[in-house]
Amino acid sequence: MAALGISVIIVSRDRPEWLHRCLMAVEQLDYPRFETLVVACPAGAKVARLFPSTRVIEFDIANISAARNLGANAAFGDVVAFLDDDAVPEPTWLMHLALGFDDPVVAQVGGTTLGRNGISVQHAAALVDATGTSYPVDVSADTPVVLTTMDNRHARLHGTNMALRRSVVIAHGGFDERFAFYLDETDLTYRVSMTGGKTVFAPKAVVHHASGPSRHRNADRTPRHTFEIAASAAVFHNKHCKAPDRDAARTTFLTERRKWVLQHMQRGPLPPDTAWALIKELSAGYEAGLTRAAPTPPAWADQPKADVPSRPTALKERCLVASGHRAKHTYSEARAMAAQGQRLTVFDYRRNARYHRVTYTDGGFWLHTGGIYGRELRNEPIFQISTKEDRVRRTINRLATIRSKNQLIIGD
Repeated sequence: MAALGISVIIVSRDRPEWLHRCLMAVEQLDYPRFETLVVACPAGAKVARLFPSTRVIEFDIANISAARNLGANAAFGDVVAFLDDDAVPEPTWLMHLALGFDDPVVAQVGGTTLGRNGISVQHAAALVDATGTSYPVDVSADTPVVLTTMDNRHARLHGTNMALRRSVVIAHGGFDERFAFYLDETDLTYRVSMTGGKTVFAPKAVVHHASGPSRHRNADRTPRHTFEIAASAAVFHNKHCKAPDRDAARTTFLTERRKWVLQHMQRGPLPPDTAWALIKELSAGYEAGLTRAAPTPPAWADQPKADVPSRPTALKERCLVASGHRAKHTYSEARAMAAQGQRLTVFDYRRNARYHRVTYTDGGFWLHTGGIYGRELRNEPIFQISTKEDRVRRTINRLATIRSKNQLIIGD
């Protein structure tokens, strides 16, 4: 039976360098049938066109919901998967998302999103209530699980690591374009779940999300603007909260977000006058969100007749272990092999106790760094007696069926 056709949709605005890195990783996905659609500003569209297999929609309006609707409307796949431009997927990402759709009644599937160190979990299984507050769901298994509604809390997925049947997106009117930024995916996946759509969480569908700088935040995640965050919260509350509960939802949101701004000021990078401006912006944004009229639903195209293309999956996979003074040579070797179309993982573990990090480099390969005696998973001991060979073996075992369908092997 043919593999499920998937359209990977990436929205990008003013981050062409991040988009380039993202698309390099997408090109290395180990899945036999997918297409890539980029909806981007002119600078991002220029980068996306460097990748011949990528379809590009130029869109220069700062509204992520509208951009995602454009992508879904143009998609050839029966399933649309969403990825942010500052994120990179592990090679088996689509494979694990697709497994969740083996059940024909499944409407949407999400996976595990890791933070900027490449190890700590940023987003995983979660439910959300009518105020937009998320509640983590403990999932101990590494196989797909169904997220069940509890106490009026419904499944929500993270926008940089989620997939929905295209027919489900259309049936629910797509993304509500009043959400220009923030809560856009929460609103859609919450609506799908509320109306009985079956939601699956696939733990091994892994995406690394670096949270790159944008017009809303700096590289260190210090906020730059809060207007759209507050406006989206107001839309969400007006849309999903019962009328008697809306004032409390507003008060709780504004209180928590003011504390969030002040914490950034206390940490140092946010001057007091800027913090005060951001706090005032929260109130203005919330009031503006209350007046946003429900948008006209997109005019959805009939399912396009073009088929989702088949993709090569038999890329050669290699692991290299860097050694001291030869590390730079190993990096150069990995970069050259990646340029030839190989999937590369490099382990550069040194004789210290530094925490481990995982990055997908601009050279197109995965790099694991840290100390031989240091902590990889954040629940491990801070210091542990080990050897380089043992640490590499342990990491390879942890990555089983995530970095590769097969067991990773050092060397040829």
